[in-house]
Amino acid sequence: MWGKHQKKKMSTQDLIIACPKGRLEDKVVKYLLDRGLKIEKAFFDDGDRKLTFNTNIPEIKIIKLKPSDIRAYTILGAADVGFVGYDDILENSSENIVLLKKTNIGKCRISIASDKKEIDFSKKKIFKVATKFVNISQSYFQGLNIQTETIKLNGSIELAVKYGIADFILDLVQSGKTLKDNQLYENVIINSHISTVIISSYFAYDTKKTLIKKLFTKGL
Repeated sequence: MWGKHQKKKMSTQDLIIACPKGRLEDKVVKYLLDRGLKIEKAFFDDGDRKLTFNTNIPEIKIIKLKPSDIRAYTILGAADVGFVGYDDILENSSENIVLLKKTNIGKCRISIASDKKEIDFSKKKIFKVATKFVNISQSYFQGLNIQTETIKLNGSIELAVKYGIADFILDLVQSGKTLKDNQLYENVIINSHISTVIISSYFAYDTKKTLIKKLFTKGL
């Protein structure tokens, strides 16, 4: 059965779903499986160099991407549907995409954390904040009329306070263990409703709505 599906060439009518690599990959795969979509074995083989994977539904294909690339692939039409963090949408806007559904995958929050139990925002004129969410940070602090210098970092953000790079950080928090391990306090929760959302391009939703709605509502 798989062999028959693998011979089928890519069609413009195929529904292309972008799955994130990394820590959420298994949960997204299970989410799809629970809705009747089974991905071929090659998807789970890290040594396999394939980029597009077949499923038990001939007209549905899966591509595996870095989470940070899924939004762009979807907007540009390379993927019809994608799984992205809601934080990505908040940081980069929801323009040109359809928010299909919010899931419980990867539930977390966006918070401000520092090495102090409380942050006194009256102590300085300008605070240094380390984050990968530059737009979210600037929008939040501008709304409070607090001046900040944003330091863009992509990893190990907790170290920024420890080594004096920043006064505090703005980052995703799940259990809070990483903050505690680095002697940081969660001072302010900016958004407590972050999780993985399913997005689509307007074009894909317009032309493939029936299959998209069937998969993500009733299941196949």
